[in-house]
Amino acid sequence: SPLSSMTALSTALLAALLVLRAAEAGPKPVKMPNIQGMRPKMGKGPPWRLATEKVFTEACQMNKGQPSVFCFPDIKELLEGLLKARENGADPESEMFLLDLHVVVETLLGWPSAWADISKVLATKHAWTEPYCDKIMGDSPIWHPHPLLRKSFITPRQTLAQVEKQMGAVAISMNRWFDDLQKNGDGKTNELLRALKAQDKIDIKNKSVHARPMMRLMMHEHAKVLKHIFGKACKNSKSVWAKLEKADANGLTPLHHVASLGDAAGCKALLKAAGKAKRSKLAGARDRWGYTPGDVAERADFEEAVVVLRTLGGNFSDAPGTAPPAEPVALFPAAAAAAEEECQADGSSSACAANAAEEARSSSVGGAGGWRGRDPDPEQLAVPAEWLPPAETPCFADTIDVSQFDFEVFAGHYLLHQRPLLVKGGAKQARAAGNWSRQGLLSAAGERKVKAELFQLAQSFDGSQPLQVPLREYLGLLDNRSTDLALAKRKLHYAYLPLDVNEVFLNFSAKLPAFLGGKVEHQGSIFALGGVLMGAPPHHHGPALNLLAHGSKLWFLDPPGRELVVHEPVYDYLRRSAGATGSARCLQEAGDALFVPRGWTHATICLTDCVGASLEVTHQHFDLRDA
Repeated sequence: SPLSSMTALSTALLAALLVLRAAEAGPKPVKMPNIQGMRPKMGKGPPWRLATEKVFTEACQMNKGQPSVFCFPDIKELLEGLLKARENGADPESEMFLLDLHVVVETLLGWPSAWADISKVLATKHAWTEPYCDKIMGDSPIWHPHPLLRKSFITPRQTLAQVEKQMGAVAISMNRWFDDLQKNGDGKTNELLRALKAQDKIDIKNKSVHARPMMRLMMHEHAKVLKHIFGKACKNSKSVWAKLEKADANGLTPLHHVASLGDAAGCKALLKAAGKAKRSKLAGARDRWGYTPGDVAERADFEEAVVVLRTLGGNFSDAPGTAPPAEPVALFPAAAAAAEEECQADGSSSACAANAAEEARSSSVGGAGGWRGRDPDPEQLAVPAEWLPPAETPCFADTIDVSQFDFEVFAGHYLLHQRPLLVKGGAKQARAAGNWSRQGLLSAAGERKVKAELFQLAQSFDGSQPLQVPLREYLGLLDNRSTDLALAKRKLHYAYLPLDVNEVFLNFSAKLPAFLGGKVEHQGSIFALGGVLMGAPPHHHGPALNLLAHGSKLWFLDPPGRELVVHEPVYDYLRRSAGATGSARCLQEAGDALFVPRGWTHATICLTDCVGASLEVTHQHFDLRDA
């Protein structure tokens, strides 16, 4: 039904069109009540409900059935409908009416194009506004601040031109929103809108999509909602502010969540609404691991948010309490002593992990499992030497042996606070299964059809045709290109295969290694197979553990403040960008597991044959998911 699915519609566009999947962060709120009368086509209920139903049903009609967050309710008609409540003898302070009002507010919050209407619906002149703040937002368990503050802003994967080409009706409604912003927005709104369109032109030329321009525009407009709700409508509600100042089980306050998005405008709106007396306390609050909101923003390279937090909240580095460790990797226990005789067949013992470096070396140089390895002669390197990390620091990320892994340290400082982590020997248990060898893979899945593309979604982007052949035939193609580097540079179809729950042939690759198994939620698996110079161009998504069973793979990574998606083969992108200048680098060898946190942009290129899997993970308490 239209009313009950308004929020679902907003999520649908983000999932189907532009954005990473999103879910709630922190403790889950009580589900919204199924309010009798707030369902369409019932023909029953008080007049204000029927009027509201009509407005919301008509709001999205211009999208012609396509899921979209850009809907345009008639605010005048909506307010007239709500005001009929008193005319019909209803008490605007009653629980029944306030719950109806909550549905209205939540629906408007799901549409960026309706955010400006929140200040009209919750204007201080209305008799319902103050009781709504106190009874619904403050006292009721159905409202908590995280879904409002930790908003799932659109993070585009497509340029505006691509949206117009592929989803015409949605593009029309999105452009209507842009026109409304240009006409009714403030100076900053128009500045951000111009920046978005200018970057879009550059992105079209460079086959890329930068997410931040759209996000900054949305954050600026959303901050106006926060400013009104907390700085005006509910400013005097003690129960609302009690929720805003309360920390969750991890010690994270609502301001931590806003800062973790890089939402500088949201941080500013919240701190200004709090008033001078509360600002330093909010900005200086430390979570369970010692991080202030400013520390969170700084770690993710959100410079604008850091400036706001320092300007309004003071120097968070001097906040009371214990600061987070400068090097959390030191919190992991010492590596287990090597003992060759203790190395178990399943690869899970500390002795196997202790020998990881030597085996990785032999694997990368001489080849292992029947796969081609890396030539030991530097002159024969497939990529320019300047693309590689320094020999003395092969990976910029914190690096541990699998025998050192401690889940509490990992959860608090890496999963929750978004640090990459390289676990040497972390993929050895999976590798020991045998199916990862060339012969083992042929035996297990030789006839399984694989779809190999120049880059993810290449066919929908520019019509490039994927290779769709049995895995056995794909391995033959890898063999043919291996003897001619010039040919290899042209044949770049990479097998990147999402696996569903019914996968039979490659199901062995969809298992978490023992050191993480049972400790996180496993949400999805991708089997990856390719040859030298193949890989994935820059993209970003939720947290994932990346296993490399055989081969050698070079990673390029950027923190969440630099989201980027590229639509061309990774080798072509690296040549054009001089090796992704400015990105951090990590060399992953056979048997290594690399954890990439939520929101980190990353690209990969194989230096040899490489075979492995990407295992998408999350955690109910330690993964900051958007609402």
